Amino acid sequence: MPRIVVDANRILSALLRDGPTRAALVNTAASLYAPSVLRAEIERHIPEVARRAGIPLQELRAVMDALLRRIRWVPEDAYRPHLASARAALRPKDVKDAHYLACALAVGADAIWSHDLGFDHQQLVPRVPHPDAWVEGSAASRPLRGPAPRP
Repeated sequence: MPRIVVDANRILSALLRDGPTRAALVNTAASLYAPSVLRAEIERHIPEVARRAGIPLQELRAVMDALLRRIRWVPEDAYRPHLASARAALRPKDVKDAHYLACALAVGADAIWSHDLGFDHQQLVPRVPHPDAWVEGSAASRPLRGPAPRP
């Protein structure tokens, strides 16, 4: 089973609307991981997400709790040894994403599920547009590295 690190933009997208991102988060066959700092990042955005989604805060928190149960949380102590190499790989553009890359390195992730193009500037762990991109037979597209093949 592939190991995929999920970043904040995918979680926030899943919270904003009951669409393909939420379905992917709930139904993926992949094991999902995230750095523990992601919880605080999501928590900071919850009031704004509730307002934008047009749903009551309590209802959004219930959805959030259900979604976050799908994720295996990696404590900072576990990925801290990889932070320096993650920062170096992401420099100078996206050092703020070092926690996700370090988490991926710590758990031996196959990919990072993100729409953040900054992950494409490093070569340690590929970025995928969908968590099932690594599942054999999946309709999800391949990891994003170079131009896509023409049909």
